[in-house]
Amino acid sequence: MATVGNTYLTLRDKLSQTEGGKVTATIIDMFAESNTLLEDAVVVECNDGTSHKTTVRNGLPDIEFRKFYQGVNCSKGDYTQITDTTSMLDDYSECDKKLADLNGDVAQFRLNESDAHIQAMNNKVQQAFFYGNKKNDEAAFDGLATRFNTISSTKGTLGYQVISAGGSGSDNTSIWLVAWGDRHTHLIYPKGSDAGLKHIDKGVVTTEDGSGKKFEAYRDYFSWDVGLSVRNYRSIGRIANIDVSDLKTSGAAKLDDLMIELYYRCKKHIKGAKKVVWYCNETIETALHKQAKDKANINLTINEYGGQPVVEFLKMPVKCCDQILDTEAQVS
Repeated sequence: MATVGNTYLTLRDKLSQTEGGKVTATIIDMFAESNTLLEDAVVVECNDGTSHKTTVRNGLPDIEFRKFYQGVNCSKGDYTQITDTTSMLDDYSECDKKLADLNGDVAQFRLNESDAHIQAMNNKVQQAFFYGNKKNDEAAFDGLATRFNTISSTKGTLGYQVISAGGSGSDNTSIWLVAWGDRHTHLIYPKGSDAGLKHIDKGVVTTEDGSGKKFEAYRDYFSWDVGLSVRNYRSIGRIANIDVSDLKTSGAAKLDDLMIELYYRCKKHIKGAKKVVWYCNETIETALHKQAKDKANINLTINEYGGQPVVEFLKMPVKCCDQILDTEAQVS
């Protein structure tokens, strides 16, 4: 567990402490393998039940010089309180009891049957992390694209953290720079509950087929209560409007130049973060890897982690998240 300023855990740290048997432990391993954000995401317990209140500083106090026998005005910073809520994600998995018993290793058979459900929950949360929108789904939480959805040249605004790559139409994608930490970007979970994916073995239950006829089945219950808090919006940024169809042409956006620009908009605000990561989809990861082959490009490099090549930009890892779309609308 890393400590920077305050003590906090990543989501993987929390899950690794989960009590349970072989099946539960294996589910956690599968969960980690299929969730890119799990390696990085910092989790913080809500301070207000199922919601989390944070105070964002928008401006500094107006400080004055003074002379002897001359006073100064009392000043204060400019602050805004933001409330983020958590969402409930639930799912069940069932398999015919007699079929599982015939398999010999009942636990492994049930785990195999649950695999798709676990992957679907992973995909749903990662998708919500980027594109969740409470206006479209009241039960969800607002993701990054919902919050960083305008472009502005005015420093100190959310829009200033979004840079356009010049694309138009609806075949665009984005690159995100995220600083993880309790004072930066982090996931939240309800007060008094457990963080991350929870698994409950419901045992043998009587269930029904499509025509209402009953049979005995093993049932597993999966639950994940989660939300997103962006406490310091200046330590996160988005390169939007990357035209996917142009990536293989001479008119392709200069991704490394745009990433340098975004980095310097975030640089002084990412201090104290547990980890800073670039996120993109496979389309962009491939394009960056090709650019990294150019030895003259000192910003893009390729290192090896766990036997796998990983692209880095300015020594920060570039991670692939398949839930980042190639069909984003133009951000303006």
